[in-house]
Amino acid sequence: MNKENLKQMIKQVILENRQKSVLLESPYLIEKQVDLSLDQVLGMLRDPNPRAELQRVGILTAENPRGESADDASNAERMSDLRNTLDSAGLDYVELAGKYGGDETSYFVLNIKKQDLIDLGKKYGQAAVIGGEKLVRNYREGQKSVYFRLTYYQTEPDGSDEPAFGPQEYYAVDDRDVVVSGKVAQAAPDLFSAIGGKKFQIPFFNSGDPSLAMGDETGVYSAEKAYQSKE
Repeated sequence: MNKENLKQMIKQVILENRQKSVLLESPYLIEKQVDLSLDQVLGMLRDPNPRAELQRVGILTAENPRGESADDASNAERMSDLRNTLDSAGLDYVELAGKYGGDETSYFVLNIKKQDLIDLGKKYGQAAVIGGEKLVRNYREGQKSVYFRLTYYQTEPDGSDEPAFGPQEYYAVDDRDVVVSGKVAQAAPDLFSAIGGKKFQIPFFNSGDPSLAMGDETGVYSAEKAYQSKE
């Protein structure tokens, strides 16, 4: 399958899921959850076209604030509220299963703005969210010029013992430009997300493998801004 076929398939999947959607409480509010496979998501992240439709991503949950286990009922209520918030914003998202100490459901959100992602993380008391942006960098031998940088943002302290961060306080803790989905990820017993039963990992805080590290990012700029500035 070539790149153009993949892009058309993704567009068709999203369109079909919207057509099959159901109305929520408001007659103008339409469910935006879409079904994409992990391979489709990875294909979107790896698309070398700087003008590709996917320019930003976010991964977040509303479950287990600050990483502390909450009961099923309160988790379900928070997740329902998060879905309604994403729906009202007109954002497409894919449901992720996962395990981070305990089982956890989260959402992979397409084209969410960074500040909106941070604000949602803080709204639901999350210790961390993951954001990504398509970037273009000056040519460097052996590295792709167009790629996604994924960032681990700490939006609140871990655990309830520490005082909450300020309204505008958050920290970009670590970056990666790789998603691991091979045999190592499939065998992982913890610290993974999954789509359709297929696991993936973003190897934050992994300094043991040089291939997973970020290099010097001098000359990097937003792919979205790069082509918009030329129009």
